[in-house]
Amino acid sequence: MKRTSLALCFLLSLAAGLSGCMKDDNQDEQKIIENEAAIEAYIKADSLASKAIRDSIGLYYIIRKSNPNGLRPKLGDAATVKFTGYLLTNNTKVLSIPGDSSFSFPVGGNATGLAGLERSVFLMKTGEKATFLLPFYLAFGQIERVNIPAYSPIRLEVELVKTRTEVQQIDDFIAKKGFTVSDRTADNLVLIRTNTVTGDTLGVGKSVNVKYVGKLLSDTKFDEGTLSMTTGTGSVIPGFDRAVRKMRKGEKAIVVFPSPLGYKSTGYNTIPPYTVLQFELEVQL
Repeated sequence: MKRTSLALCFLLSLAAGLSGCMKDDNQDEQKIIENEAAIEAYIKADSLASKAIRDSIGLYYIIRKSNPNGLRPKLGDAATVKFTGYLLTNNTKVLSIPGDSSFSFPVGGNATGLAGLERSVFLMKTGEKATFLLPFYLAFGQIERVNIPAYSPIRLEVELVKTRTEVQQIDDFIAKKGFTVSDRTADNLVLIRTNTVTGDTLGVGKSVNVKYVGKLLSDTKFDEGTLSMTTGTGSVIPGFDRAVRKMRKGEKAIVVFPSPLGYKSTGYNTIPPYTVLQFELEVQL
């Protein structure tokens, strides 16, 4: 069978949940015991078994390549990883990233839907490689997937490539795009004006129509439209409002801001927690 794609696995995990809605408590308890036995058997057969560590949430991990001088990701950072997932029972590959590419996600935001992967980055430093052995409740749960039986323990091979703060993500984005920054506040709201308009900025208490396109830093669009708003009233997220207040009627700009000025640690709809946002804005006449 075709391997489950990364995106599909994440969507399935998010939809079904990892450990909620237990169908049969007795069956779940038995499967936990069976998973533990399978993991212990794998460790005994591994030459690095003596280095396996059991984490407090139930996964086991083995650091394959150590990097004492690496950095540990912090809550809200963007962790960039490479990983491959296998069924522990028969070594079938069930999860992978195409080619030699990597995947980034906000640390601590439950953005992937795969609890074992979310936990893994807290147990590693940048430049390290590790094996993670996940019981079903930290992997794909009690529901059968396309090529993953229900209650399957999973082996993840993970490399932590790098970790970046939200400010570093903003700086990298600006450098990659070659943008010239027009204005940057102390809390890292960045404004890049894309046309020239004279006159006073809007400030607080002005009713305006704003055409906008909202994107992640990957340029993935999550929203667009035209919004009627009064500045300074708290009707929109702080970064959006403050950017509009710095603009003039008829002006266009790209604005970038960190999650404390956006959807913070909660996220919103398809926007994960701790996500830096960009908006293309036009204050209409």
